[in-house]
Parts: sequence; structure tokens; C-alpha cells
Amino acid sequence: MRLDYDTILQQTFKKSLRGYSKEEVHDFLKIVAKDFKEMKRDLTRLREELNQKDRQVRELDQALTSAKDQQTPNFENFRSSLQEKARKFVNQARDEADRHRQKVEAEVNHLQSDISRLKAERQHLIDNLKAATKSFTSSRNK
Repeated sequence: MRLDYDTILQQTFKKSLRGYSKEEVHDFLKIVAKDFKEMKRDLTRLREELNQKDRQVRELDQALTSAKDQQTPNFENFRSSLQEKARKFVNQARDEADRHRQKVEAEVNHLQSDISRLKAERQHLIDNLKAATKSFTSSRNK
């Protein structure tokens, strides 16, 4: 299941007698959804920056080709310098995008783990409540 802002906000849990506070769970999910939305926005921004850097690399390549066609003095040094600058731009953008992507993935994994844990705890509480109800009913019938 892929999480997104709306899925997190709309997550519902069954009510139980001694379960978690509905308001606390809802407030927590709001915080999580907001953080998730911000991280997704950051990732989109970084992808756009990466695309911009790729465009810059293409433009630099075109400038190199043009300079080569014009037989610019010291063309190879110029070309190497521009290529190195372009590589640095692209690598920096990719590194930053990777860091943010890893952060988002870690947060998503953490959220999925929390949701699974909450579901397991809820089921445990339901099972305990059923057992207590059954025990109470049995003792009253005796």
C-alpha cells in the first residue's frame, strides 16, 4: 500500500472500549500527513532541480560543440572545464535528491510500521475484551 497525504488523513480505526484516544490518533495522523506532504513537495522540487541541471548540461554541451566548431583556442581545456562543472552540478543535485528520497522512504517505512503496530495493538485489545466478556458471561451463568 502506497501512502499519500489523503490516505494518511483518512485512515480510520475501529472503536474499542479501552483503545487509543481517537483525537490523539487523529492529531498524530495529521502531523504525519503534513510531514509526508512536505517531504513529497521537497522531492518534487529536487527532481525539478535535477531536470534543470540536466538542461544546463545539455546547454553546456551545445556551447562546447559550438566552440569546437569555431576552433576556439585551448578548446580542450575549456571543454574539460565545462564538463567538470556540469558533472558537479548534476552530482550535487542527484546527491541531494537521493538524500531527500531516502529520508522520505525512511519516514514512510516508519509510518507503515507504526500503523501495523497500532493495528496489532488494537486487535490485541479486542481479543482481550472478548476474552474478558466471555469469562464474565461464563461466571454469571454459573
